[in-house]
Amino acid sequence: MTSAPRVGSTTSATRTISDDDIAACARLTGDFGAHHIAGMAGKKVAQGLLTLSGTPLLADDSVHVTGLDLRFLAPVFVGDEITTSVTVNAADGQDLAFTVVVTGATEVLRGTGTARLLDLG
Repeated sequence: MTSAPRVGSTTSATRTISDDDIAACARLTGDFGAHHIAGMAGKKVAQGLLTLSGTPLLADDSVHVTGLDLRFLAPVFVGDEITTSVTVNAADGQDLAFTVVVTGATEVLRGTGTARLLDLG
């Protein structure tokens, strides 16, 4: 982000989940569950952390996420395009509260979080 997030602002990012994404996430997290590696009904399921990884706020060097409360509502499969949206709900000095929603064909993840803006200057 080029400037501090404002209350009410929403940032979104879209990505398509690939087989390589699932394999890399398994190597990094140790989550080699059969539904991720072999698949479920013939389709590989993305790990929850992989589903969250497209969150724009997490990619911002000036934002340190301090807490998350997430609900995984539906599986995300290889080939699914998902959009992650983060809305800033409140700000108190350097502290933020936000909502994160990930949608594909349906809502797949919803949660809230807190973050602190870092002074990188």
